[in-house]
Amino acid sequence: MIKPVWVEKYRPKTVADVIVTNERDRTKFDSFVANGEFPNLLLSGGPGTGKSSMSLALIKTLGIDKTDVLKINCSDEKIDAMRDKVKNFAMTMPIGRFKVVRLEEIDGIGHEAQRLLRDLIEVTSHSCRFIATCNTLNLVSGALRSRFHEYQFAAPSRENVLVRAAEILEAEDIEFTIDDLEKTVAAGYPDFRKIIQLLESNSIGGRLSIDGGGAAHDWKLQLLPLLEAGDIKGCRKLVCESAAANEIIEVYRFLYDNLHRCKALKKQDEAIVLIAQYQYQHGFVNDPELQVAALFIEISQLL
Repeated sequence: MIKPVWVEKYRPKTVADVIVTNERDRTKFDSFVANGEFPNLLLSGGPGTGKSSMSLALIKTLGIDKTDVLKINCSDEKIDAMRDKVKNFAMTMPIGRFKVVRLEEIDGIGHEAQRLLRDLIEVTSHSCRFIATCNTLNLVSGALRSRFHEYQFAAPSRENVLVRAAEILEAEDIEFTIDDLEKTVAAGYPDFRKIIQLLESNSIGGRLSIDGGGAAHDWKLQLLPLLEAGDIKGCRKLVCESAAANEIIEVYRFLYDNLHRCKALKKQDEAIVLIAQYQYQHGFVNDPELQVAALFIEISQLL
């Protein structure tokens, strides 16, 4: 039998297992479990913050029959297919108390599809509930949002993530140093799913190793020792060669979070100002690689 990947193996199984940073929201999700039902939910937040995990955990904790659940990846579905699938599913009577439609990445559909969903939610309210997830809330129309109870998922604290990451390694009987664990968390934070993937791919021979021997060595992990060594030119070369175009926006926040590792940097405050300026400019440039290369050049002048 194929072993499950760690992301699925350690996905929260119940609502109580999901990390919810807002205590008021935690109380609400607990009340859904206690009452045995929930309203239409719109769960927003960055990647790996627990949106899909909460969606699955609610369904599992409430014991909703698998045949009463339909998952739709909104980014992949055409409007006609979505209409037919959702309507045909939601209009039939459930085996249990109600049916559930899981709408993943609802921010990936256009206005016409959102209007369609708005109407479907209304006409099936007697027998169906909808749980939608999204990364970018402002891409969901106000008219559609008004059909949902909204909850925003923030990244758990680094301390909680470190503790959970250590628990996973201990459960897998993987040896590790605190320094390697902290660097792995730094490379993936705030995306906890990414952190678990890095833990698995860099656990070799019963030990967590970030010295370049991992099967899927992430460029962020490789960036950390270069920052520590004050090798800003090496940082620039690594990012420009290894980071995909859509990942370059992540460089700015990553640098801000890890500037303290660069002991050779004499003017850290000025570096932060530069990072903020270049992050702002990122949305206006045609060549993001050239933009980030210029940032590293300016930071090197602050050593």
